[in-house]
Amino acid sequence: MATTILTPAENRFLQLSQPALQLTELTRVMPLLRDHPTIKDSSDFLSRSTRQLLLDQRVNWLVQGSDVWKLLARLPYAINASDRRADWHHCALCHKPVRYEYHVVLRTDGHEILVGSECVKKFMSDEMQYLMTITTEDNFHAVAQYDDLTAQYPQVPEILWDQQALPHLPQQHRRRQHWVKNGTKTTVTGYLKHRQQTLSETQLSPYLAEYTQLQAVDRQMAERQQVQQQHAVQQQAQLAEKEAAAAWQAADQAQLTAEQQLRASTSYQTYLQAVAALMVQHLPLPQFKQRLRGITMPPALGQLVNSYQLGVMATEFARAGQITATRLQIVPRYLVADLNRFSRQLAAQRQRDWDDDVFNAALGFELTADQRRQRLTQLRDCWEGRQLSDACYATLLRLRESWQQSPVIPATWPEKLRQAFQVRLAEQPATGWVPAKKNHVTPSQLRQLITSQADFATVVAQYHRLYALPTATEAVTLSALHRYYLVKADQRAGRAKATAKLVTELLKETVDD
Repeated sequence: MATTILTPAENRFLQLSQPALQLTELTRVMPLLRDHPTIKDSSDFLSRSTRQLLLDQRVNWLVQGSDVWKLLARLPYAINASDRRADWHHCALCHKPVRYEYHVVLRTDGHEILVGSECVKKFMSDEMQYLMTITTEDNFHAVAQYDDLTAQYPQVPEILWDQQALPHLPQQHRRRQHWVKNGTKTTVTGYLKHRQQTLSETQLSPYLAEYTQLQAVDRQMAERQQVQQQHAVQQQAQLAEKEAAAAWQAADQAQLTAEQQLRASTSYQTYLQAVAALMVQHLPLPQFKQRLRGITMPPALGQLVNSYQLGVMATEFARAGQITATRLQIVPRYLVADLNRFSRQLAAQRQRDWDDDVFNAALGFELTADQRRQRLTQLRDCWEGRQLSDACYATLLRLRESWQQSPVIPATWPEKLRQAFQVRLAEQPATGWVPAKKNHVTPSQLRQLITSQADFATVVAQYHRLYALPTATEAVTLSALHRYYLVKADQRAGRAKATAKLVTELLKETVDD
């Protein structure tokens, strides 16, 4: 069975009250109310949102509407003299004929309507019903007297009818509030039931004075509660801020830990070094990306950088010799810094190796003309070599022979090449030529020394002739070379197992000691 949301009488009451209410949502549905006197929850003209709005706001609108009407002071009610119903006027709300006519007026614009007693009881405020009873039973002019009274004492309606008055009043003062309300109502009622021009101030003033004090108490409590609420809000805000700060700190710490673990991992270091090795070759971008696909990226790193971003960095490094990646804001800065460091270190090492090789090919090694040409051609093919002109290579090819007549670095060379040669020339002995020594050595380069020389002392001499490593690195390198020759000697003599067993025993004895 369909439920009625809004009856015709309620509908008309809301339409008549709407000019004084000026409620946005009520104004919005007003065309619907004018077109449909009765509204049920099953009405097909209702949208879901409008149906819910009427269900939620109906009672609230009716209550607010009851306060915007008052009895007409000059003619609060009238009794139709005819006994015939056909002669009676109709109620503006229920449209029924009524003999007892109550004239009510909209407070905002003075619009008057005629309402029956039942609709007054159903739709109008407690204040109006109170005055209706006194006007009907005791004093026809009670409304006019009440208007004069409330104009002089505007707090009286609040005392008598406002259920929400003094909302912050402490419970221990509620009895005083009841005393004020009851005393005020008794005094006002006694005044209204008898037609009098003025109300004795001595009768009402004690209650009004007490109400003024209660208002002060209510304000104080309201201010105190506001301060407490503000303090509570501040505490909650501070607590939320601390919790947020703790959460951010925990997140930052977790991110920092993850970052430190990633950067310390072998897979991370290996990957970046491999990528840096591609960058320093200055490959064309398509070739760089193709070679990049052959390098296994650690899973954790795959969430931070992709091939497009690495391509942008490679292009920047080729152009500027360093990586800042200012265009790539989402790439972690530590990743950019690490890749920039690896790339620049490797590029610097490559440049030094190339400078060493060019010096040795031109001056440091005893080479034939064909050997010198072959080595310089190989050096010319790499990226560092392509930075020099043909004229430079022509002078490099003839430098060893022309040095005896003119031991001067050609002024036409690029400044960096001139500086590289000057540094290496400063390390030359007074007589003869020695190769420029490299500051690092690879296993493949050591293997070339080993295969070309059978004698350990000769290999060590050749090593010192070609390489000048840091002390700690050199100690490890020479120790490895020495051990290699001892192992090889044991293998040739067939005593490898016996030697290994004895070494184990010696090490064990050392540990026991």
